[in-house]
Amino acid sequence: MSEEELYLIQSKHPHSLDDIDIKATHETLFSAHPAEFHIIGESHAVSVPALPFYEIFSCQPIRTEQASDTTINTIELCVDTRLSTVYTLGAEHTSIQTTVRIEPFESFLDVGSFTIVYKFDTNAYTAINCISQREYRTYHTYPEHDLTVISCHQICSASNIESRDMIEASTQQ
Repeated sequence: MSEEELYLIQSKHPHSLDDIDIKATHETLFSAHPAEFHIIGESHAVSVPALPFYEIFSCQPIRTEQASDTTINTIELCVDTRLSTVYTLGAEHTSIQTTVRIEPFESFLDVGSFTIVYKFDTNAYTAINCISQREYRTYHTYPEHDLTVISCHQICSASNIESRDMIEASTQQ
């Protein structure tokens, strides 16, 4: 892992997961379309081909050339870091609104309440909670840095983008 950064990659083009260690997978519907949520060796990946929407949240920098409609956000790994971004899906006039917060490690709550969770090491977890067909949240703990990274992803129409303060401190649902 980069000692200081995480990378949020969102695209209309699929990322190859062939060389990525997939720890766990959950299939469900997102925006009424089949979706796959993966916990991977580097963090998480989401695939919703019908939208099309592909996301990787990773500790590793980008390895290959990316298409022009791929967005890459770099997030500094320290308490109180915050990122808000909107990724437009295109013809459907819909967007994925993403908010990322970095909080102290103790903000990571009960592991039993998640849709999918994987424990990497002592207190190192990646968890995904599929809240509804319009929202999912991810949780990544970094005990070596005493941090929890929480991301909230909501699908909305271009005319319906709400406040970007979707995540309240120390909340899971």
